[in-house]
Amino acid sequence: MSPNHLIAHYAYAGWDFVALTDHWHATGPAEVTVTNTGTPHPVTVIRGIEVNTEDASTATGSTYHITGLGVDGPVARRTEGNGVPAAQWYVDAIRERGGLAVIAHPYWSGLTLRDFEGLHGYLGIEVYNADTDVHIGRGDASLLWDDLLTHGHNVLGIGVDDCHRPGYDSVRGWTVVRATDRSAEAILSAVRAGNFYASAGPEIINVQWDPGSNVINVECSPVRSITAVADGMKGARLNAGRFGASLGARRLRSASGRPEGVLEGELLTGAELHLTGRERYVRIQVEDANGHRAWTNPLFIARA
Repeated sequence: MSPNHLIAHYAYAGWDFVALTDHWHATGPAEVTVTNTGTPHPVTVIRGIEVNTEDASTATGSTYHITGLGVDGPVARRTEGNGVPAAQWYVDAIRERGGLAVIAHPYWSGLTLRDFEGLHGYLGIEVYNADTDVHIGRGDASLLWDDLLTHGHNVLGIGVDDCHRPGYDSVRGWTVVRATDRSAEAILSAVRAGNFYASAGPEIINVQWDPGSNVINVECSPVRSITAVADGMKGARLNAGRFGASLGARRLRSASGRPEGVLEGELLTGAELHLTGRERYVRIQVEDANGHRAWTNPLFIARA
């Protein structure tokens, strides 16, 4: 499918921006002539690329796939590594092109914590990849993400379609960015700063942390669970439903004082999550009635 047709597909779906990440080809606004097909505003096109290591250099004999967001041109294939591991070489090459390096579909690639030892300079990983999810159920990399965060890799989590066949693996995974405007520059600046969350369905409206009380307040679209995921055995969770339990969490209440999400089929639109203050990091994860999730980026808690 041409870039024009793909952008039109996402325009009809209501997308504000799309990063085009073809393998070994830096595709961007110059390749797109139609960005508005009857939608309220144009689709912002971000130039991107996807590269991969040539050798089976991971712990499981697989290869790294790495996307570059906002690159100013193509990334050449590695010939002479000068002793630099292949994955690091490509991360550095993307950054030299002004891009943000993201490790693509790490669960699908079979990457483990060992594969990230010594790797640096990348923004984060794809915590959700719709294409690899619908193919073989290996799209959710949140467990690997927690391993990385627990072991000191302060990386962010992106949500993507990785669309190869529009209508089959599209409009399933995305990233919501808090940008000052819809320009590519503003979007990339917000992504670089971590001002975004990943989603495969739910909307996270607001997350507010009070460091004095170690409480996080969450507002979201209707979901069946709201979780504060942290390192080790820490964290908090609120579940909806007649038998929905809670751990370190309080329910929202209606104007009449009735707690939310306690009846059969009733969902949650928020929670008050209580932390211990001893967490290394905490991230919010919500799951809707269909099992679709959304993930905030981690909050790193400074400890004396």
